[in-house]
Amino acid sequence: MQRDNTNSGIMYKNTDDWQIVQQGKLNLDGEEHRIIGVKRKNKDGQPMIEIYRAMGTLKANDDKQGDKSPDAKGVVNKIMDKGAMTISAWKEKSEKGNAYTSLKLREFSNEFNQDTQQTT
Repeated sequence: MQRDNTNSGIMYKNTDDWQIVQQGKLNLDGEEHRIIGVKRKNKDGQPMIEIYRAMGTLKANDDKQGDKSPDAKGVVNKIMDKGAMTISAWKEKSEKGNAYTSLKLREFSNEFNQDTQQTT
């Protein structure tokens, strides 16, 4: 019999050479999301930045009652993905000279696949 993993998960120490290189906000369908950009390599060894959306928080449980009490507690927001979109990015500088990356989303289409193949 297979174990039911619904509403459960696991975290482990990252052994890959990943680096958080950017942080910011992304407006997705009118809703603001906190995001981070993680620099890593894809399966072919090419460098890329993977975007992660914040989904919750976890902090130490200062009111631990015993061995069976959790070591940490938090809140997780439900995330309902409703399909894919394409994302484009531009390196820019603010008026004060601070570097940032501007992001733009649009509906996913086959044009994205053609554009990606032509530029790579």
